[in-house]
Amino acid sequence: MPAGIQVSDLGQVALPVVSTLGKVGLIVVIVGFFAATFGAALEAGLAASYSVTQYFGRRWGKSLPPVQAPYFHLVIMVSLLSGTLFILTGVDPVTVTEYSLVFSAAALPLTYLPILVVANDRAYLGERVNSLFTNVLASIYLVVVCVVSVASIPLMVYTKAGQ
Repeated sequence: MPAGIQVSDLGQVALPVVSTLGKVGLIVVIVGFFAATFGAALEAGLAASYSVTQYFGRRWGKSLPPVQAPYFHLVIMVSLLSGTLFILTGVDPVTVTEYSLVFSAAALPLTYLPILVVANDRAYLGERVNSLFTNVLASIYLVVVCVVSVASIPLMVYTKAGQ
C-alpha cells in the first residue's frame, strides 16, 4: 500500500513471487493457484452432492463408484460445470460472495429461532432442554441476530456493498 499498488486480480498476486524467484516462483505460484482453486471447487461440489443426495435419500459417498451412487457423482459433475460456467460469465465472485453473506445474515433469524424453540421442547428433548441461564443468553443473542438481520440489507444498499 505505501507504494500505491493495489491487487485487483489473481495474476497480480503472483508478481512479487515471480520477481523474486523467477521461473521457479512462477511454477510454484501456478501449482499453488491450481491446488487452491481446484481443491475449493471439489470441496464445494462434494458438499453440494452430499447435501442433495442425502436429502433425497439416494446412495452417496465419494468412495462408492459412480455405478453404485450415480446421483452423487452426477451432482458433483453438475456443480463443477455450473461453477465453471458461472466464472465464464465474468461476474465477480467476490461480489457474489459479499451479497450472499449479507443475505445469509438477513435470513439468520429464520434458522436460529426454530433451533431455539426445539431446544426448549420437553416432549422432544426431555430433561436436556435449555436452562433458564441458557435461554436468557440465547434470547439476547436472538435480539442481536434480529437487529443484524434488519440492518444488513439497508446497510448493503447504503454502502453500495462496500464500494
